[in-house]
Amino acid sequence: GDVDDRAMDSAHAALDDDDQPPWRERLLDVPDDVPKAAWLGRIALLAAIALWGTSVVFGRMTDPAGILHLTVILFHEAGHVFFAPFGQTVGVAGGTLGQLLVPLACGIALHRRGDNFGAAIASAWLALSLIDASVYAYDAADPVLPLIGGGTGADSFHDFVFLFERSGQLAHARGWAVLMKVVGGLGLSASLAWAAVLLFLQSERLAER
Repeated sequence: GDVDDRAMDSAHAALDDDDQPPWRERLLDVPDDVPKAAWLGRIALLAAIALWGTSVVFGRMTDPAGILHLTVILFHEAGHVFFAPFGQTVGVAGGTLGQLLVPLACGIALHRRGDNFGAAIASAWLALSLIDASVYAYDAADPVLPLIGGGTGADSFHDFVFLFERSGQLAHARGWAVLMKVVGGLGLSASLAWAAVLLFLQSERLAER
């Protein structure tokens, strides 16, 4: 009957899960067929992101990274719209959530498609997006940065001023901002290391051909 069929499906699903390699192996899986041109292109991309990311990590907390901000601002604004129905606080936080969730979703999707290198680059984007947010969190203590709606947080609505005031953490805004940047820097380092290991494993596949 239907009950037996469902039981069989569950058993097959459990067996399929048992057949899956450990997650560490899945994260380091690379395609068997690696075109050399694509491999070289990925090395160039990784080097460029490493150099750019290093400049962002060591940039001043008072200066937003212009190019980086352009890669996340659309998702930031969309996040406000998407999370607005869940209340004012969640709607305001939704901007930062949006710019973090999109890279995260891209990374997960790429990993599930078997593109671990792409997932590593998306993870680097996620880390850099957190660093972008840290600049505006730092600004909340003494708002001077221009906002997309015009003015600064001193005379216009500032997401992090609102969020820190609502949580009673405005006096500690810069401490939270530094923590966000440190976490972003560590995440960026881990992502770049992941991508580098994948490229090394791909080089071994190339040598075998």
